[in-house]
Amino acid sequence: MTQTTGPSRTRKYAFAAATIAAALGLSAPAADAADNYILCGGSPGGLWSLLGAGLDAVVKAEDPNAAVTYQTSSGGFANIVQIKSGKCDLAIAHVGEAVMAAKGVEPFPAPVDGFAAVAVLYDWAPMQWIADKAWAEENGIVSLADLAAKKPEMDLVVNRRGILPSILAERSLELSGTSFEDIESWGGSVQFAGSKSAAQIMTDRKADVWVNAMFIGGSRIRGITDVRETTLLSVPAEVTAQMAEEFGSMPWTVKADAYDWLDGDVETFGARAVLLISSDADPAKVEALTAMILKHTDKVQNVHKAMAPFGGALMSSLQDVPYHPGAAAAYKAAGL
Repeated sequence: MTQTTGPSRTRKYAFAAATIAAALGLSAPAADAADNYILCGGSPGGLWSLLGAGLDAVVKAEDPNAAVTYQTSSGGFANIVQIKSGKCDLAIAHVGEAVMAAKGVEPFPAPVDGFAAVAVLYDWAPMQWIADKAWAEENGIVSLADLAAKKPEMDLVVNRRGILPSILAERSLELSGTSFEDIESWGGSVQFAGSKSAAQIMTDRKADVWVNAMFIGGSRIRGITDVRETTLLSVPAEVTAQMAEEFGSMPWTVKADAYDWLDGDVETFGARAVLLISSDADPAKVEALTAMILKHTDKVQNVHKAMAPFGGALMSSLQDVPYHPGAAAAYKAAGL
């Protein structure tokens, strides 16, 4: 994909680039014990930490002395290079982050290798563009494509700069003919905040539109829709197709019955999360770990009601990042 190199692009990725640079300098060894793993995830208390607890339960089901130790991190970009540097035995990242790493797309200065997939963890976190219903109706906005034509005054809140949901939001706007700079030139604003703070900004009516990659009906969304009349903006099909090519995103339809305030189906694209491991990891150990997860999928399902669909078919469904040979062997043995 074509990347600009102006000051705003440089500033946008400053945080992620600094994190990656620091991670590349790490030299801490990975855990030595075959059945003890350090897992690099995200912020404490989020879904990724729950997934860490689920994976810990998986290995303990086979050996009570085994463990998966969750280590907080700034996110998937850093986790990928921490796998490469040996800081983590396992890591969670978005598929889009892994695709960007392999391509050497900003914030990565060059293509990154040395990591492979173990399993897809979820693929049901669609990008949801939640808009104030009165604002959308007043300006005739039902799709991202309408923004370039209508040029509405618009206060937008997105996730923090330099992390994938923010990057996906900006890129999908660009592909729809709009930019963050355009929004500001129309008299609006673009605010950057973490998931909790961003949702609060929308709840407090300090933004017209909020976007993030979230599970359907997540608590952040409920907090907004409990106090405001809202609607969802759709993403044009050609934009979704390009997002799939650039980031491994999946087309996603938010069904009309997903929310009681939604009038019809809304098309968008979804983010996926993947469990990664070093390409150099012992194939026999990776096969054994993958087989354990396949055997105890219920341990992962139990961490959150949204994880109920987790299973072998999902785990083995990735096409955008190569599987570790050990993981591939486990799936083959399981008939997947």
